[in-house]
Amino acid sequence: MLDLEKIGHKIASKRKEHNLTQNELAEALYVTHQAVSKWENGKSIPSIEIMFELTQLLNITIDYLLDNAEIDSDNYELLLQQYPREAVISKFLQQKTKEIDTIFYLLNNHERTRIIEQIISGTIDITVQELWHCLSKKERTYLLGVIFSDKFDYNLNLIYSQLSISERKTAQNHHRNGKYNYQLHIKL
Repeated sequence: MLDLEKIGHKIASKRKEHNLTQNELAEALYVTHQAVSKWENGKSIPSIEIMFELTQLLNITIDYLLDNAEIDSDNYELLLQQYPREAVISKFLQQKTKEIDTIFYLLNNHERTRIIEQIISGTIDITVQELWHCLSKKERTYLLGVIFSDKFDYNLNLIYSQLSISERKTAQNHHRNGKYNYQLHIKL
């Protein structure tokens, strides 16, 4: 169970560190000062959307707010049911060693897309090789499209054995047409 009082104290402490009044914090988050007061007094917590904005504004993590000690289990199915999804996903992504398939199949389409986008942008430490086997056909098609459009520089030889015959043909066609720069070393 989340300790609302503890979370409230952390919000108040960080707000004060940033020299913000409750009214200023409320205005920045587009909520009422009464909402901020309720959070700080342990009567409620912000919605996940507001919590994300709050963490950005106060330069803290969701894990910090929710006290990472409470999210210790590696049972991601249970964690995703009991805690804000963003906090659980954030905890997973911060781990030094990640087994992406322990959580990826539990994510909704938006969350899965966000992970793929973070791989493309290089903001998370998960590789295409680690993720490829978890992707749906639609997600694989999207990622290949990004690769072939030169928005993501990636050598498909690293996952060539995992590509379907159709995907291999597409890659070879793009290479032949000069739309994919890496030489594909493996033939059909």
